[in-house]
Amino acid sequence: MGSVPAVSVITVVYNAASCIEKCLRSVAEQQGVAYEHIVIDGGSTDGTVDILRRHAEKLAFWCSEPDAGIADAMNKGVARATGKWIIFIHADDGLAGPDVLAKATASIPESADIVAFPVLFGTPGSQRVIRPKPVKSRMRLKLGMCHQGMLARRRLFDKIGGFNVDLRICMDYEHVLRAISAGCAVSVFEEPVISWMSDAGLSSRNDWRSVRTRLLEEKRVNEKYAQSRLLRRILRVYWQLYLPYRRLRAWIHDTGST
Repeated sequence: MGSVPAVSVITVVYNAASCIEKCLRSVAEQQGVAYEHIVIDGGSTDGTVDILRRHAEKLAFWCSEPDAGIADAMNKGVARATGKWIIFIHADDGLAGPDVLAKATASIPESADIVAFPVLFGTPGSQRVIRPKPVKSRMRLKLGMCHQGMLARRRLFDKIGGFNVDLRICMDYEHVLRAISAGCAVSVFEEPVISWMSDAGLSSRNDWRSVRTRLLEEKRVNEKYAQSRLLRRILRVYWQLYLPYRRLRAWIHDTGST
């Protein structure tokens, strides 16, 4: 880790003793780039804190205290970050190799405020690559990129603020749309595959209660950043059709798993 880090890796964790060590090691093995690792724990009681203590010398900062949710914890991490770029790699995620941060930062154009790279999604042995989609009008419906593959300039947070603490799941989506609305530039890259992410997170759950919570947050974000009357009409029709469709999918999933 260098004195002036190029990248601040922020990890938010709560009761993740079963997976946090793998995440910590994936960051600690980074080579060829100055970085810092910041861990914000929400007051874990399952042994996570003991693991963090064992790895403390490799962390620029860590704390364990109650927070008001994931967005609040992410904002705490941003407040501690000193790197030029910020990436969020949470407890059940990890960096995909020892040189991925070096490769990623070497390809970033000076004009970019946010850059997105591919990520591996799923459990080992059945992972698939999720590639970020170019920023187009369809982003008004879905994010099209994973936060585990996104690097944002530290100064971006000074310009547009932190994550919306009223959102439990879609805080990254809202933050990207806010950045775009403020005139910030988003760049998409085909390589390297920068990280891996678990399929057990909140945004990956298929039960209707979880899906409904996520979709209603997406709907709020969509409506907030709809910039024209036509887009608002399109969104109205889209959600009238899409919510029942996703409820049917969730019902089929739940029925098939019983």
